[in-house]
Amino acid sequence: MQLIRVYSNKESFKTVKFNENGLNFIIAKQKEPGATEKGKTYNGVGKSFLVRIIHFCLGAKTNNYKSFCDNLPGWEFYVDFSIDMKTYTAKRSTGNPKRIVLNGEELTLIKFNEKMGTLLFNIPQDMSYLSFRSLLPFFIRPRKESYVSYDKPGNVGSQYQTVLYNSFLLGLDVFLAQKKFIIKKEQDRIKALESNFKNDTLLRDFFTGDKDVMLTLVDLEERIKKIDEDLSGFKVAEDYNEIQIEADRIEKELFSLNNKVILMQNNINKIDKSLKIETTTDKNDIKSVYEEANIHFSENLLKTLDELEIFYDKLITNRKKRLLEQKNKLILDKESKMKVVKNLQNQLDKLMNYLGDHQALDVFVALSNKSAELKTERDNLKKYQDLQEEYKENERQLEKSQLELTEVTEKYLKGMEPEIAELRDFFRGLAKRFYPNSVAGLSIENNDGDNQLRFNIDAKIESDTSDGINNVKIFCYDLTVLFKGHNHNMNFIFHDSRLFDGIDERQKAEIFRIVAEKFIGSNKQYIATVNQNQLDEIKKQLTEDEYKEIIQNTVLTLTDEDSSAKLLGISVDIRED
Repeated sequence: MQLIRVYSNKESFKTVKFNENGLNFIIAKQKEPGATEKGKTYNGVGKSFLVRIIHFCLGAKTNNYKSFCDNLPGWEFYVDFSIDMKTYTAKRSTGNPKRIVLNGEELTLIKFNEKMGTLLFNIPQDMSYLSFRSLLPFFIRPRKESYVSYDKPGNVGSQYQTVLYNSFLLGLDVFLAQKKFIIKKEQDRIKALESNFKNDTLLRDFFTGDKDVMLTLVDLEERIKKIDEDLSGFKVAEDYNEIQIEADRIEKELFSLNNKVILMQNNINKIDKSLKIETTTDKNDIKSVYEEANIHFSENLLKTLDELEIFYDKLITNRKKRLLEQKNKLILDKESKMKVVKNLQNQLDKLMNYLGDHQALDVFVALSNKSAELKTERDNLKKYQDLQEEYKENERQLEKSQLELTEVTEKYLKGMEPEIAELRDFFRGLAKRFYPNSVAGLSIENNDGDNQLRFNIDAKIESDTSDGINNVKIFCYDLTVLFKGHNHNMNFIFHDSRLFDGIDERQKAEIFRIVAEKFIGSNKQYIATVNQNQLDEIKKQLTEDEYKEIIQNTVLTLTDEDSSAKLLGISVDIRED
């Protein structure tokens, strides 16, 4: 892939037309070099913004361009590029950023990126994370953070992804990388499950060894068996509680009736005692008493005594009759209540016999629940026991697989030594141009640690004397991937002026010498945005012919003179999302 042109539907936009091969520079100048007026700087003229536009047209995520789209309503951007001698045009508008038109065909971002991935990268099937968008930043680093680390130009996510992307572009076996990743993930999953066991209130003691699983299972089986036997002999009365209430009511009624019967019998007994007492009053006895007292009875008085004797006899007779009537009534009432008592007693006996033969439903349910609880505990312990055995076996197999994979990787890297040496030496040759007395190179080793990473990939320049060593490392690594890398059909590198910040002017000059040597006359493009002060610095270090050869490859010059001299041709404040 080579870039041909970047343009827009707005006339104010400064179209960028790239040289088909060799060098391409976008220069940012100050109208008044050295001016300190706010806004009169290299920043804001649009050189870094050009990188954002290219990524926008090449399928970058919409959520990274919200401010971009909000502040540029009605704008359409185009990127012309070629792949294998065929020209393509990608158009994306701020009004409909979820779609990209590629050679007249409107595609979703997913479809566009899938197609670009097929055209530019030899991505194997069933290989997660590798994609056009994850690999493109190695050739055009999208933002400021992209210039922090040589191996992380984009939002790579995990360290595994970082190693995977770099392994792929350096031509290493990504299936070996993926295999270790999968095995390690499975090992971590098993460890996580075992950790969950530790936190389980039921299993914690067993996991820590404070209880014996086998003995506990035997005890649980015995308890379950006993409860189940009790349950099998249960006669459950669903109306047990209602019958219990009825029996209690009858029992209370019997108690009350029996008390009444006892009171009646007591009253009958009292009447019988009263009837046995005979009260006799003789008038002769009265007369005798009076005679002893020398009192003479007249005829009239004797007559009165006769009448009194008759009255008293009559009174006694009436009392006896009344007592007998009361006794008969009590006897009849008692017999009536005794019949009720007998009937109620029969009912109570039947109810009590029924309750004795049956059990309440809630008791049955309680025992059933207890049985179920014990069975759940037993099943959990059995599952725990089975899982422990399974996990231990899986752990042994995974450890074995890791060891075997390590051996395979060692043999693979030995067989790849010529290819690795070519990568190492190319990187080393570039690094030595900057630090001739430093140990440098690209090392690729087997990572046999307890992690997800298959390879240790390290771009080394062992020198602490330069603040710009990281930028130099990025430059050397990017060129190594472009010229000596694998699995890609990319033919350009695009560096932002940030790469040159902090680098000694002699090293800046060396970068320009190297790109002139490597790209001029090749079928590849080197594109860079450069500030005028950076050009002034390298001019001091280059010969006139060297500088002229470089500067003549300027494809666009942007200044801070006014808005029309900037990339968009307008003033607009767009933040990075």
